[in-house]
Amino acid sequence: MKKFIIFVIISVMVALTACSQESSNDASTEEGSSNGSGGGEPTEVPSEITFGAATVGGVWYTIAGAMSDKMKEIFPDSSVAIVEGGSTANLLGLGDGTFDIAFTNGEAISEANNGTGEFEEPINNFSTVATMYPNPVQIIVRADSDIQSVEDLKGKKVSPGIRGYSGELAFLRILDILGMSYDDLDGIEYTGTEEAANLLRDKHIDAWIGNLAAPAATWQEMDTTVGIRLISLDEDVIDQMYEQNPGYVPYTIEAGTYPNQDEDVRTVAPYTVLLVNNDTMPEDAVYEFTKMVVENNDAWSTISSTLNDFDAEYSVENNTGEMHPGAERYYKEIGVME
Repeated sequence: MKKFIIFVIISVMVALTACSQESSNDASTEEGSSNGSGGGEPTEVPSEITFGAATVGGVWYTIAGAMSDKMKEIFPDSSVAIVEGGSTANLLGLGDGTFDIAFTNGEAISEANNGTGEFEEPINNFSTVATMYPNPVQIIVRADSDIQSVEDLKGKKVSPGIRGYSGELAFLRILDILGMSYDDLDGIEYTGTEEAANLLRDKHIDAWIGNLAAPAATWQEMDTTVGIRLISLDEDVIDQMYEQNPGYVPYTIEAGTYPNQDEDVRTVAPYTVLLVNNDTMPEDAVYEFTKMVVENNDAWSTISSTLNDFDAEYSVENNTGEMHPGAERYYKEIGVME
């Protein structure tokens, strides 16, 4: 009798253990098929691909719109929603799963990865698809202004673009290196680029600063009417910005970039980088997306001449951030990456 009872107890324990293992395996399988950050590799393209760009009318928003039309060809079962964002906002959107694809500036990538600057904690669930063109930090004053250097902005009213955008962050870094702050200025005016041009034209502000592809149409137009002048950064400031964040690449805005610009202007230029969300975009989809982005470069350059140099070789040579395996596969396939 005792032997029988022991046999029954052992049988029940074996059965319970088997059920527990089966349940665990089922849960593991279910988790592995998830597209979320807690699971394995994503397997399906989102039914709605959310694309983080920037303000309407800007280069990022316009290019995102052109890309969305092409994306319908490679992702016919998905729609594309373009969202106004910005360099920092787009990385935060990738981090919390709001965005599947996004533009950012190169200097923000290392800060997001390390949880520094504007990022309270590290964000690492994104990868690079393409590095497209430089966005030089431009400090613009009227041609008849007495401002010749950043230090001359003391007591002046300045627009650093839109609050919290990359232009303001670069300006704050420049001021800090020079031992200056907003307290040294007469005032700050947060505006979009076109509004800033109108304020500068009417002498309601003395200078504008921002990260913007050169030449920018707004400032080209103003240079032909009122006349503008670009302020160079000191070499020491350029070196320190690059040392603090290698996304701030030393850059020269060559003479003639703007109609009346007769001298080279020394500055720094974070690159515009196109990113994907590792948690929502499958590798095969990223491969197709990278191919579409690179092989339609002629279409993007008609939108902005800043993309005239963009192609596969340019993207690999200037790569910023960790490249996605799907993008790597494409670049290796066409022979521009080892």
